[in-house]
Amino acid sequence: MDTTNREGNDARKDADKDTDKDTDKDADKDTGQSLSNGFSNCTPLFWLATAAASVGCGFQHGYALAILANTLPIIKNRFDVSDVYMSGIVSGNALGAILGAVLAGYAADRLGRRKALLLNSIFLNVGWSLMAGAPSQHFFLVGRVAVGFGVGAASVLGNMFLSEISPVSIRGFIGNMFTVAGSVGFLLSFALSIPQVIGHKDIGWRLVFAFPIPMVFFQDAVLVACPETPPYLASIKREIHGTLASLAKYRKVLCEQEVENVVYGETDVNHTGNRVLFLREILSDSGHRLALIIGLILHSCRELSGISAVYSYTLQIFEEANVSDPELGTVGIGLITVFTAGLVALLADRIGRRFIMISGLVVLIAAQISIGVSQTCYRTGKLLLWSCGGEWTGPVALVSVFVFTAGFVSSLGSILWIYVNEITAPEARGKTNLVCFAIHWGLSMVVLFSYDWIDKSLAPYTFFLFAGLLTLFLILVVLMIPETSNKPVHQVCQELREQSKRWPPTVAFLRKCSTVHPSNDAVSTDH
Repeated sequence: MDTTNREGNDARKDADKDTDKDTDKDADKDTGQSLSNGFSNCTPLFWLATAAASVGCGFQHGYALAILANTLPIIKNRFDVSDVYMSGIVSGNALGAILGAVLAGYAADRLGRRKALLLNSIFLNVGWSLMAGAPSQHFFLVGRVAVGFGVGAASVLGNMFLSEISPVSIRGFIGNMFTVAGSVGFLLSFALSIPQVIGHKDIGWRLVFAFPIPMVFFQDAVLVACPETPPYLASIKREIHGTLASLAKYRKVLCEQEVENVVYGETDVNHTGNRVLFLREILSDSGHRLALIIGLILHSCRELSGISAVYSYTLQIFEEANVSDPELGTVGIGLITVFTAGLVALLADRIGRRFIMISGLVVLIAAQISIGVSQTCYRTGKLLLWSCGGEWTGPVALVSVFVFTAGFVSSLGSILWIYVNEITAPEARGKTNLVCFAIHWGLSMVVLFSYDWIDKSLAPYTFFLFAGLLTLFLILVVLMIPETSNKPVHQVCQELREQSKRWPPTVAFLRKCSTVHPSNDAVSTDH
């Protein structure tokens, strides 16, 4: 029945093109204007759902990522924790996140995005409660792992949910709300945990760890009233009436083009019917496989940039570069994060994901080199390649970390979260995110657990290593990452399928550039 309806729609479109092309063009123009006016066409429930998923997922991610930056010495002294056990606490977030990301991929496909988010709230609330009320380091570690589980699942589910309820024209803005909320959480975790705020009493640091719990309850209260995402209902459940009802909850006016894209477009490209793909099916399909490879490149790039180490060992990095007030420096990082995330949210749909990603990576590499220089110049007691120590190293390190933060947030800290969902079909989205985030958090755990050892072994050249790794990833990004801005998911998937047929699978415009010179030579030879 569905096939017959799609064939009828295709036949009607062809007839319209043949009989009245001018009318068809005018209709397309009107539809494009309706889609471009995405902000005003979204209902209050849509904005509530966006806010709920942002604070229940993005905020939790940013807060958990940076909460130990200033509280690490307090926890260590309070529970008399050894360095090895402390490394376990730091990396416990990533350990839990690996498990959370893996199970979230299955839950998203089996239960739906909304129900999986509600279920994940249990782990976040239990984890934060254990950390805030921990009587010993063992309870604190269990809480850290539980929060990590929730954060790992939230990083998968939150981005998936936001991407799937968004109109195409503002998908970049809505997707970046995860990053904006994460940046606010990041800033607050720094600001609330500095000695001037947290104080010296035991209750101070405990309240800081309990702070995110009300955000989770807010998310649950809103999501209970929200329908499941339209792409999940259309492509996986094949509930056409449910899809239209869901769209009607999130849109003031239903646009014909959006309905066709959601109900028919994303399924037609991949011919997968009404079921979720297994991982082996994703690997055997060239288009899905390339989307997975690109996702793995971006997630690996993020963690091997050293960002987890920078955020968790910020005080140590500042002290190694002679920064006079490292605690206040962490608050500066939070402010830069919020500002950059907001700016990227405004620009993502205007100048494109690819340009922002590449530009951010270039800035990130330059900042890493600058941090490395400031550290090598200050550590005059070690065997150095040059001798340039002085008071200038502190301000340079501080500015370099600020620039590092801006470069990271504008690329791997924002565009990454929405990009994988934009290049992946709904029926392959759960498993693709499962693999990508498992690698993501696995590498994060490795970097966090080994950073202290790496820094002591390579110091003061640690960040030159990260800069070298990131340069290799930049080359892969330039060669393989296509533009996704303002394109329906099924169109992006089709373009990616065409890209996968080439070897190497570079983006289309690079292929055109490489073939233009031989043709010119041939013309000149004929003349």
